[in-house]
Amino acid sequence: MLKAEGIHKSYNGLNVLKGIDLSIKESEVVSIVGSSGAGKSTLLHILGTLDKPDKGGVYFGDKEVSSLSQKRLSQFRNEQIGFIFQFHNLFPEFTAIENVCIPAYIRGVKGAEKRATELLKILGLLDRKDHKPSELSGGEQQRVSVARALINDPSIVFADEPSGNLDSQSADDLHNLFFDLRNKMGQTFVIVTHNMELAGMADRKLEIKDGIITS
Repeated sequence: MLKAEGIHKSYNGLNVLKGIDLSIKESEVVSIVGSSGAGKSTLLHILGTLDKPDKGGVYFGDKEVSSLSQKRLSQFRNEQIGFIFQFHNLFPEFTAIENVCIPAYIRGVKGAEKRATELLKILGLLDRKDHKPSELSGGEQQRVSVARALINDPSIVFADEPSGNLDSQSADDLHNLFFDLRNKMGQTFVIVTHNMELAGMADRKLEIKDGIITS
C-alpha cells in the first residue's frame, strides 16, 4: 500500500537519507529503529508527506504523492494518514472527545461525535470523554491522540516515539493497543521507536544506520 523509492534528503549539506527503498503492506505493523541522528524521524516525515525528499518518490498505491502541491498534500494527509507523536499535542481547552473530533471537523465528516465515541469506547476512555487533558493521565492523553489519529479511518498511521513520554506500564498498554487495533480493525502502523521491546513486537523491524536501511 505504501512504497518509497530512492529517497534522499539533506539538511544544511548533511546527507541524512542516502537512497531509501521500502514497502509497507496493508495491516502490517513495521518498526523503524536506529541511533539518534540516523534519519528515522526524517524518513517518517517523508513517508507521511510532512516533508518532501530531495530525490526519489513516495507512492500510496499507484499514486506518487511527494510531488503534490501543499494544498493537495494537506487534503491527502487529512483523508488517508493518521499521526501519533511522543507529545500528545492535545488542545488544553477542549475535552477528550472534542480533541478526537478535530480532524473529522476539518474534513467535514458528518457524525464525527458518534465515531469519536466509538473509538473512545474501544480505547477504554468512554467515561473520560468529557474530561480535559489536564484531568487525564499521560497514558490516557496518549490514547486520546490515538483515537484522534484514527477518526478519519486512515489507510496508515505513523507513530514517532509514541511511548517515549510514558511510564513503563502505560507504554506496555499502548504497545498492546497498536496490535489490538491491527487485529480488530486491520490498521496499518509504521512506528519509529527506541523501545526495543516494541520494535521486536512488530511484523518487521527496519534498522537505519548512516542514512540507509541496513536490515
